[in-house]
This record gives sequence, structure tokens and C-alpha cells, in this order.
Amino acid sequence: MTSSPDGSSSVRRMSVEWGADGPWLTVALGGELDVVTAPALLDQVGLLIAQETPPRIALELSQLSGCDSSGINAFVRLWKRAGAAGGELVLLRPPARVAELLNRVGLDGHLRVCARLPAVSGAGPDLDPV
Repeated sequence: MTSSPDGSSSVRRMSVEWGADGPWLTVALGGELDVVTAPALLDQVGLLIAQETPPRIALELSQLSGCDSSGINAFVRLWKRAGAAGGELVLLRPPARVAELLNRVGLDGHLRVCARLPAVSGAGPDLDPV
């Protein structure tokens, strides 16, 4: 997995790294996703969505230590951007607290939450990163 064009991306209390995984661009988040860090995530992933055709973005959340309403809002906005561009956005392996929050606000019925990368039609077999 690679990181941003300058070799790293660390936004106050949150790290962001990305790399290709088959037809998916996996964006691994670590640390806190909150009112301070969500705008940078929106900018960075927004650029990735604009560059991919169609954008297939997987936000890998297993190392996310916290997420507030600004983080949830960022997920929704990125999901809408990816959909509007003819692609999709999925949330991979959210920690229990984040999964519970998604459930409590009813977003788990709208945003695709997965334990592994889903198959893409015509892109080969399901990918199961470990």
C-alpha cells in the first residue's frame, strides 16, 4: 500500500494510506476521524474519486480508533460522490464502536459495510485481504 504523492499523509490525529487492490482503491484510515480530520479526508478521497473511472473506493477502517458525527458525515458525502461518478464506496472492517454507530443512525442499511472486498462484475473472483 502506498500513501499520498509526497510519500506520507498524516493529518492531525489521523493517518491515511491508499493503494490498489484489484479493481478497488483501498484507503486505510488510522486514528481519529472527527471534526478536525474529516475535511482532509473529504479532500483526499474526493480527489481519488475524481481520478478513478469508475471510482471503486474501499475505506479500510479497522485501525480507526474513533469516529464522531463529522466522520459519519464524511462517509455519506464520499459515498454520494462515488455513486454520482458511476462508482461505489464501501466501508471495510469497521471497529465495533464505529459499526454500532453506523447501525444506530441507520446508515448500515445504506452504506455497504463489508468484512472483505466485494467482487466487481467482470473483475475476477472475490478478494479476501487478510
